[in-house]
Order: sequence, then structure tokens, then C-alpha cells
Amino acid sequence: MASFRLSVRKAERNDIPFIISWANNQPLIKHLHMQLPTSEQSGAQWFQRSLIDRSRNDFIIHAVSEDGSRKPIGMLGLFNIDEANKKAEYYILIGEPGFTRRGIAYRTTGEMLGNCFSTLGYNKITLSVDTDHIEAQHLAEKLGFKKEGILAQDILLPSGEYADRFIYGMTLSQYEDLK
Repeated sequence: MASFRLSVRKAERNDIPFIISWANNQPLIKHLHMQLPTSEQSGAQWFQRSLIDRSRNDFIIHAVSEDGSRKPIGMLGLFNIDEANKKAEYYILIGEPGFTRRGIAYRTTGEMLGNCFSTLGYNKITLSVDTDHIEAQHLAEKLGFKKEGILAQDILLPSGEYADRFIYGMTLSQYEDLK
């Protein structure tokens, strides 16, 4: 898709095969430390849970061509949603290789932040980034997230080692200052 626009919508049952494909690409999800379905059975269970789990909200990113055809290229969402404290954690995954490094994560994250603060009324959005994931750190900082600290030995990797992660945050007032 040479020329396309982006569209983001809530994850649907027919998105499961794409999510499974991305989840089974180990280099792609190396830094995405969350459980995604890796089979049709786990995909069906994941989707059923997503319908009732109020602590998360998953969306699919589509590239829409000039003729209107849509191609799922990634996902983004919120998890650990805390309505009482008006905050959530954010994630993004560009799953299709031809769509990486094209500004898609920047654009869709910017739109999602606007939705979180303006529409959903959240006061804070956070994200965690592995200390060795330099690209994601640059993206977070370019978007205006502030590095708040380090989560030492936060994630147990398949190798048996632990990964340190930086915690980034953005408050409503910081977001408004950026606009």
C-alpha cells in the first residue's frame, strides 16, 4: 500500500488470526511483555475475556488504501485501566513489517492520547519500555512522555534473566502544555 490513511477500531473476533500471527513472531514481540493469543483456541478465549474485562481495551490499526480496502497492520490499547484514579497503561505494536518506521506509531499514539485525555477523562497515561529498546524510548520522549524512573528486574524473560524497564508517564496537564 503505497498511499494509505490510518484507521483505528476496537478489536473484533475476525482480527484474531492477525493477532496470532503477530504474537507468534518472536523478534516482533520481544519487547511487548503481555499475553497475546498464539493459537485459535487461545485467540477465542482472549477475545471472550476482552469482552468482559474492564481493565483493558484493545484496538486494531488498519492501513486503508485509496480504494477503501483495509489491511490490519498492528494493535494498540490500554491495560491496567484504573477508573477510580483516572489512569491507564498504554501499549502499541506495529505487526506488519512493511509498515514499521513510517510514523504510524507516532500518529496513532498521538490520537490515542487525545482520546484518553479529552474523551475518556483520564489524568495519566503510563508506558513501560525495556532499557535496551532505544527506538521506543525515543518515540515516548518525542510524544512528550516523561521518564519517571526505572523498574529494576521487572520482567522475567524466556532466557531466565530479568529485564529492567523505564516507566514513562504523561499527565493531563503535561498533555495540555504540549498542545
